[in-house]
Amino acid sequence: MCLLYNLKATSLMPKSISLLFTLALFSTSGEGLAQSPEAPVEALFNAMRAHDGEQLAAQFTNGALLQRAEPGGNIKSNDISQFAGFVSQTDKHLDEKLLAVTVQQSDNLAAIWTPYVFYLDGKLSHCGVNSFQLVRTGPDWKIHYLIDNVHGGDCEQFINQFSTDG
Repeated sequence: MCLLYNLKATSLMPKSISLLFTLALFSTSGEGLAQSPEAPVEALFNAMRAHDGEQLAAQFTNGALLQRAEPGGNIKSNDISQFAGFVSQTDKHLDEKLLAVTVQQSDNLAAIWTPYVFYLDGKLSHCGVNSFQLVRTGPDWKIHYLIDNVHGGDCEQFINQFSTDG
């Protein structure tokens, strides 16, 4: 606010306003053109931790798909609004940690592949892999497709295999 007040007093006001507008557009605050494909993925898991189903649902496009690849080759579809409702209503602490995130992007399309570890009330519940397909809708990225699986083996070994810590 002080910066804007001082700029009004100078003859550089039109250029300064333009500079402020440009900085606002390209800020890394998660808004505007600077949003990365990872932003809705991070927001999804932050919303889960906060039990904010509305914010969780806002990370997806209309018509987005949420699926799980089950053992034996079956694909289970889940309704995003029902999942968001569960997240809002549960009293359990939900925490999904991502490991070794890989991002590929071309223009308005991105793919994110990431092993994960899921904790329920602070205890290791399960682990597996998430595969996200994202599209840029204006300045924002949205998740259009999320499929995951659950690793059938030892999660501690899985964590060691994919951990980027040390």
